[in-house]
Amino acid sequence: MKITDYFKPKTMVYTGEHVEQQTKINRFVYHKDRFDKFDDLKIDQDQQYIQVIGLNDIKVMENIKEMFSIDAFIMEDILNVHQRNKIEYGDDYIFASFSFFHTDEKTLRKRYMSIYASKNVVFSFHEKEPNFLAPLEVLIKEYHELKTNQSDFMFYQILDLITDDHLDILDDLEDQMNEFEEQIIEAKQIDEEAFYVLRKRVIQLKNMTSPIYDQLSGLLTKQHPMMNSHVKSYYHDLIDHMSRLDQKLNHLKDMMRTLLDLNMNHQSTRMNKIMSTLTIFSAIFIPLSFLTGFFGMNFVHFGVLAYEHAVIIFISVCLLVAGMMVYIFKKHKWF
Repeated sequence: MKITDYFKPKTMVYTGEHVEQQTKINRFVYHKDRFDKFDDLKIDQDQQYIQVIGLNDIKVMENIKEMFSIDAFIMEDILNVHQRNKIEYGDDYIFASFSFFHTDEKTLRKRYMSIYASKNVVFSFHEKEPNFLAPLEVLIKEYHELKTNQSDFMFYQILDLITDDHLDILDDLEDQMNEFEEQIIEAKQIDEEAFYVLRKRVIQLKNMTSPIYDQLSGLLTKQHPMMNSHVKSYYHDLIDHMSRLDQKLNHLKDMMRTLLDLNMNHQSTRMNKIMSTLTIFSAIFIPLSFLTGFFGMNFVHFGVLAYEHAVIIFISVCLLVAGMMVYIFKKHKWF
């Protein structure tokens, strides 16, 4: 590694794709009888959920860090969009950073986001517009549980939306898998490129969800000051959904491995049948080639060739030999 590629700890460097994009702020302020939406950064006495869209403006990120007293290591992790999926927590915050799949206009796309929750504010950081969180604004307006609870409930709500989205994606992947299964069982030719793309997506989804599932399960076993006891039941329900997602992904991975082996066996069987057919044809023509070569020799004294019906007899003998060989092959069930 070159020294120019090294950044000292706590350095805020965006590692994603740099595009000309102005950082957008969606700030939702809510309480029991209040709902407001702003496009600026400000501290409020009521609960806040703030979406930060576009991470390449380091000045805005510095402003967020200073205004809301977010640890520099956390900000460094937020801007590092290629790191592993994880959940971290301190005495006064919970932080999650992860990649995930989202269906956008019937196309499966990989997205990145980070969630930072402190006492009365929750941030979600995005590279692009988070269309998958569109239902969240309606929930903030109308869902009583969300409006009357603290930031741990908002943290749960965001993870729950993503998990439900993953379950829908998994159902679609499972349908595609079942189609491949039917084709392979019926010994039909499959689109191997599409099969391997599907396999890659299943593995990616597994790698995305497993760390969050494991670490969130570990968080629930601890008495964390950010985690209110009456909200834990919601998290247990979320863990149940994640567990179902994890089990189905394990099942799909095993199923794909089995289908891959089965497809290879079908291909080997198909190739063996082709080679068997070619071998049988070759075996039938070996004695015919011998007879043709023998009677085609240019001997001076070869009286058989002078016989009037020699051609008819020769053809009859060839047909008889071929017929006998086919009968023998059939009797031994070689084809």
